[in-house]
Amino acid sequence: MTAEAPVRLELGRPPVTKEELWWTVRALFGVEIPRVKVCAEHQAPFDAFADAYFGNQANWALWYGARGTGKSYLLALLALTAATIKEIEVTVLGGSMAQSLNVQEHVSALMRYPNAPRWMVTKPLQTRLEFEGGNTIEPLPASQKTVRGPHPHMTCLDEIDEMDKRVYDAAQGQAFEKENARGVKVREMTVASSTWQNPEGTFAEVLRDAVRKALPIFTWCWREVLTPHGWMDPEFIERKRRAVPAEMFRVEYELGEPAGTSRAFDLTKVKEFFVHMTAVAERHHGDDDEWTYELPAIGVGTYAAGADWAKEQDYTVFTVARTDVTPRRCVYVRRFNRRPWPYMIGEFDALVRRYNAQSAHDATGLGNVVHDFLDDSVSQSLKVKMIGQDRTKLLSEYIADFEHGAYLMPLNPPAIEGGAWTSPHYEAHRSTTVDEVWGTARWDSHLPDEVASSALMHRAAERAAPAAPPEGVSKLLTPPKSQLPLTRAEDEGRPDGVVRRLDDEEDTVVMLRPATVGAEQEHDPVPEDSPGPFRF
Repeated sequence: MTAEAPVRLELGRPPVTKEELWWTVRALFGVEIPRVKVCAEHQAPFDAFADAYFGNQANWALWYGARGTGKSYLLALLALTAATIKEIEVTVLGGSMAQSLNVQEHVSALMRYPNAPRWMVTKPLQTRLEFEGGNTIEPLPASQKTVRGPHPHMTCLDEIDEMDKRVYDAAQGQAFEKENARGVKVREMTVASSTWQNPEGTFAEVLRDAVRKALPIFTWCWREVLTPHGWMDPEFIERKRRAVPAEMFRVEYELGEPAGTSRAFDLTKVKEFFVHMTAVAERHHGDDDEWTYELPAIGVGTYAAGADWAKEQDYTVFTVARTDVTPRRCVYVRRFNRRPWPYMIGEFDALVRRYNAQSAHDATGLGNVVHDFLDDSVSQSLKVKMIGQDRTKLLSEYIADFEHGAYLMPLNPPAIEGGAWTSPHYEAHRSTTVDEVWGTARWDSHLPDEVASSALMHRAAERAAPAAPPEGVSKLLTPPKSQLPLTRAEDEGRPDGVVRRLDDEEDTVVMLRPATVGAEQEHDPVPEDSPGPFRF
């Protein structure tokens, strides 16, 4: 029985209406693009798709979609549909090269559909698709040099809020009106897509400019892509609602406007999970404050520690939590002003040793050098660079788990203060703003050290290798072979490799004469300042 040949679909003409376009995409790539508008102020994703495919008077459009609703997937589908049907050149520019390649991976996946026009592809390269007409789909990294090079018919910009504004501006000059593979002139089109994360980032500037100039803006949230009319499982959005911080869900899933001065933590949760704890020991000396809420006991409990190192005017903060209880409980806090690096490193090593804790520390800048000086015999400490996406992920994971009750933190004040039931950690969590967590770095924006230390402690609890418990090693009665005396039994025969011996009478080193081995041996004493027993 022979395998059935794949179906080769060829269009008699390109689609000219939205209805024809929807069914053409479904036939070629098996995708049913959501086309139901749910929220009054939103549009269906297919409205944005059709507008970009057919073009508009501005030759430009902004897609403002919620996180996880398929913006990158829709851009990949647009690029592939335009390249195969209109036979035009398309470039894909992401906030990073990884983002650009993510769209390219979606393109490759779509081309594996049984009816996809794979026969049109002549060079399926890893980072580019070239079609029989000579047109291409090519991802590019977000840099000034690359965006000023090619001039395609269509430019697709993904996650522009992660893109430098200067790169975005340079990319606006990419798309050109020119002839396609069949000699038909096709107008240029630029599509910018993103979630709004930064209150004063690239997306905020582009959105304000688009509103001022009355340019096309297409907006949709998770409700427009929910099944049965879309591709999102309702359980997915509920999992995200539980997993991400409340402020992130409001901004990135419900499309609320980010506000740099808004609180990053849900204040009702901060009030709930900061509780009075009785310190078993505390010490306060100048700008060095230390609270111990639980002393470690051998074989009891597991712990995680986080260290945020002081820069210039900051504080070094150590936070330790017990992790074998639910919720996890903070057992130790110390914050002190900047000290010499050897002192701060030694104090953290001693703390990790005392609690036998998993640990993580800030490896940004000099922190990366600090990692080399930490005592690896005590702590295989995770080094975390507090920059870029890893910083955002670190803080998002900690805030989400904190708001869902993963930790109990101390509300106690220093004994020398009295009266006000507060603590540095409480004030730091309560005052941390959205801009300090997810906003762009600014000269006046600084994440509180206590929050950074707690997030690093959380990373250690979640990812660091468990600390090995101390284990005694019994002393061997038999010494190792390398330390055994150089003696032999009479029946062992001639020893190999013996080239010198100690004279019993004169206590001097001598060389055995090879001609007299086995007979009565004579020797010549070797002077102490000679190069060795071998003389030629």
